[in-house]
Amino acid sequence: MWSLLAAEGPNGMFLPADVKEFYWSAAAFFIVLGLLIWKVLPLAKKGLADRSERIRAEIVEAERAKTEAESELSSLRSKLGDADAEAARIKKEAEATAASLKADLIARADADAADAKSKASVEASASTGAAAADIQAAVAAQAATAAESVVTANLDQAAHADLIDRYIEQVAQS
Repeated sequence: MWSLLAAEGPNGMFLPADVKEFYWSAAAFFIVLGLLIWKVLPLAKKGLADRSERIRAEIVEAERAKTEAESELSSLRSKLGDADAEAARIKKEAEATAASLKADLIARADADAADAKSKASVEASASTGAAAADIQAAVAAQAATAAESVVTANLDQAAHADLIDRYIEQVAQS
């Protein structure tokens, strides 16, 4: 390699023709490399460490959120089970209330029917009594009319006047 560097002509595509240029370029390169290693590398390491720590914190937070979500899920599932039991209890209670109301309504309807039947029976007997009284009054009126026509046909004027006089005397005595 030294022989290549010592040649006086062009050294090829990668090496400059002047060796001093190579030395100064190499020195500048190592100085820049040293500065980069001295100043930039710690910053890069710190940035990578910060990024790693941030990612680690996000993972921990994600695990905590996952744990919370799982506990919330189990809580919701238990509440859902409780809700199903509560719904079954409410349904059973509603069925019992409905049966009770049905029995009360049937009893009330039976009592109302019995009251209506007894009222109808009383009204029927009252109507029967009224009808019997009406018939009796009609029969009495017809009997009186028939008796009057028989009496009128059989009484003469003198007997009639005598009958009226006796009636007036009876009324005056009472």
